[in-house]
Amino acid sequence: MVAKSGDVIVRNGNDEVSNTARSFNRKDKAYSHCGLIQVERDTLFVYHALGGNYNPSQKLLRQTLADFCADDDMDKVAVYRYPLNNKEGQALSQWIHEHYSNGLLFDLFFNFQTDDKMYCSEFVFKGLNTAKNDSLRNLLPQKEEAIYVAIDDLYLNEWASKICIVDF
Repeated sequence: MVAKSGDVIVRNGNDEVSNTARSFNRKDKAYSHCGLIQVERDTLFVYHALGGNYNPSQKLLRQTLADFCADDDMDKVAVYRYPLNNKEGQALSQWIHEHYSNGLLFDLFFNFQTDDKMYCSEFVFKGLNTAKNDSLRNLLPQKEEAIYVAIDDLYLNEWASKICIVDF
C-alpha cells in the first residue's frame, strides 16, 4: 500500500463499541472507525479521535499506522484518497497539526454543530472540507434535522477513490 498524507483510513472492530459505531453508517456497515494519514519523516501516522476506555485522555490521537492497525479486535482496514492539490494538502496537514497541538477532545455527545470537540468521522470530514474550501458540504444529507457524519459518508462518494482494503 502506498499511502499519502491526507488519505482517509477506516477500520472495523469486532467489539460492542464498534458494533454500535457501525450502526450509524447510512449504507455500508463495514467500518467502525476512521482517521487521517500523515507522512512525517518517512513514517506513516494516523490522527484520529477516539474516546472512552480506549483513550482515557480523550485527546486526539497520533499513532503509527502499524499501531493503528494492531488492534486485536480489528478484522479489516481500508484506505481512500481524495484529490488534494499541494495547497489543499498543506492546509489539511496544518489543520490536523493545530488540532493535535491544541489537544482536541473527543466529542462524547457526537455534536456536529460544535468544533471544540469532535468524533472520528467528524474530525476527518471537517479536516478535508476545510482543505477543500467547504466543497464537501454536499456529501452530508441535507434533509435530516440533526446532521452527523457517518463513516461511510467519507468513502461512499464521488470524491473518494479506494486505494486498498486489507482483511486480517
